[in-house]
Formats: sequence, C-alpha cells, structure tokens
Amino acid sequence: MAKRQKSNNIKSTDGRKNNKRLPPKVQLDGPVTSKPVRINEAKKKQISSYAVNAMKKVFGSEQEAMETLAEFGKKGSLGHMKLLMEYGFGKPNEMNDNGGGKKSVAPVINFYNNAPQLEDNNIIDIEAEDVEEEDEE
Repeated sequence: MAKRQKSNNIKSTDGRKNNKRLPPKVQLDGPVTSKPVRINEAKKKQISSYAVNAMKKVFGSEQEAMETLAEFGKKGSLGHMKLLMEYGFGKPNEMNDNGGGKKSVAPVINFYNNAPQLEDNNIIDIEAEDVEEEDEE
C-alpha cells in the first residue's frame, strides 16, 4: 500500500499536545517586578552588625560616630538630630506603653434595634409602701 502525500494546506505543528497555533503571548520589556522579600529577625541583626562595623571602620568607635552625628545636629541639620534622638531614646511610638500599635475601638451603634422601649408609667415598684389618699375626704 502506498503512502499518501501530505496536503500543502495543513500547517505543521511543533509537536506539542493540543497545540492550537495561537499567536505568541506578549513579552514584557525589562525585568519582572515582584514583592521584595520580608526581612526576618536574623536579617535585621545582620544589617545592624553591618552598620556597627562600618561605624568602627570609618570613625574608629561607635562613640566617635555618635559624637560626629551630634556635631552635625548642633550645626542645624535636622536629619542628624532626629537620628541621634532615635538612637538615644527610641522612636516616639516605641516610647509609649502601647507601642502605637493599638487601634482605636469605635463604639457599635445598632440602628436596627426593634425591642420595645419600656415606659416609666408601666413600672411597678414592689417594695414601696401603700400610700393612702387622705386628701379626698
């Protein structure tokens, strides 16, 4: 039996299963953006150790670095003064007892209260003594 010749009207596929010969997807230019990695406690300690090592290398000690920071703050640099205060006393929200993390709790107002309101006239006092009306005589 002889083989049939392939038709010239059929497009060739690349061999993938269920290939529907769709146009290629749009490729974005540049790197794909994503969320940055969260910094854990170990990474925070590592970063702070880098800062301390840099202070020791440039200024000789941590104390000299703070003194230089204080000198710049005294000359009028607000950024240096703010950094010095934060290093010395902590950030303002860390100084409070609540840490600034508490959210205010708003009161709940129920607009759909269908309970009947009690009237003052319908209340009966059990412990009250009977009062005789002597004025009517």
